[in-house]
Amino acid sequence: MSDPVTVTEAALLARDQESQPWQQAVVAVLSGPLDRADLINRVRERIEYSPRFRRLVDGWPVPAWVDDPHFSVAGHVHEEALAPGQRLEDWLAERLARPLERVHPLWEATLVQGLAPGTQALVVRAHPALVDGYDNVHLLQELFDTEPGPVEGTVGEWQPSDTRAPGLGDLVGALNDPLKAVAGAATGLLGMVENAVRTVSASPREHHVAGVEVDLDVLAEVRTAFGCTTHDVLLALAGAGVRGWLLDHGRALEDPVALVPLAVQEPAVLESAIGCRIAPSWLGLPVTPVTAAERLRTVATLTRARLDTGLSVPARDLVDLAGFAPPTLHAVAAGTVAAGRPHTVTVANVPGPDGDRYLGRARLRQVYALTATTDDEQVNVSITSFRGRVTLGATAVAPLRRWARDVSAELGALRAEV
Repeated sequence: MSDPVTVTEAALLARDQESQPWQQAVVAVLSGPLDRADLINRVRERIEYSPRFRRLVDGWPVPAWVDDPHFSVAGHVHEEALAPGQRLEDWLAERLARPLERVHPLWEATLVQGLAPGTQALVVRAHPALVDGYDNVHLLQELFDTEPGPVEGTVGEWQPSDTRAPGLGDLVGALNDPLKAVAGAATGLLGMVENAVRTVSASPREHHVAGVEVDLDVLAEVRTAFGCTTHDVLLALAGAGVRGWLLDHGRALEDPVALVPLAVQEPAVLESAIGCRIAPSWLGLPVTPVTAAERLRTVATLTRARLDTGLSVPARDLVDLAGFAPPTLHAVAAGTVAAGRPHTVTVANVPGPDGDRYLGRARLRQVYALTATTDDEQVNVSITSFRGRVTLGATAVAPLRRWARDVSAELGALRAEV
């Protein structure tokens, strides 16, 4: 059955242009045996739980997600090796600059070889509009298990069910249902707006990638000493990275407006796939205070108002509700950019489970996300925790030469206060 493009999805799709692609990469670092054939078979086994990954956007004036009649898992799954001396970060930056073709479902998976001995990276590039956290989850959420095991790959042949988007006739036929007619008309209007926006020529935008991994136990020490939350500490570390980036490029040292998506409790959405709603929030990310301790205390003060409302979902509860859902949570968090408030920094903090996860017999060692910048964004930070470690992955419009050093130095300065 075709699925109309929503107002929010149209706004997200409009941000993806040929010269300025907008997408997200989720990187899963694996150890153990996994080849392209096994990955193709696992995707075939599980993709029915993420049906959007077999659909593309089609139709005018009422765009909809429809089954791709020519869909092939093998066409979306690739294998490559890093060139001698090439860093994974550089490979990822180059890939984020490549648009996902609208004539196919908006995702691509690549097994990247050439990392440390015995490891490989599974990189899934996908448009965040594929994921809403309700009926549509990220494909990667479905590929991992809690125990190792063989990839069976025994599934029946898939047949597309509906490859036709609704047209004006469908809208006319819906007049006996006013709510449906209004929704369809709004969707059609947004489809036309989305198409119009994408005809505007955007200047090419560079993509620069960096990351750093820290220990969750160390963050807990700082959290306890300062009487704040782990989220506060991570926001302060992200702020330190942004501060160093501004100084490195001779930019004004002013507290930037940051989009910080938050999980909020709402009984009406507890039946969603992730058990909560990811809502946009904004704060002035403190980069101007002189010391690391001052910056952390300022962050804690700014975030305390949200905690006092009782609406925020604690990270431990989010993990329990969502299971292994970092890819879905990151995609939904990226989608909050459609809220539209101007900002230059985004910081999305997503918790993951402590236990092992496996894709076939390959064990997941690390998972993190990278989101391309859009609109006025200069730096986008995606934070992911898994098995007692936390990765801060950053994408920026200029090189992130000091990222790992500045984040690590900030954590060291905070520990010195403990």
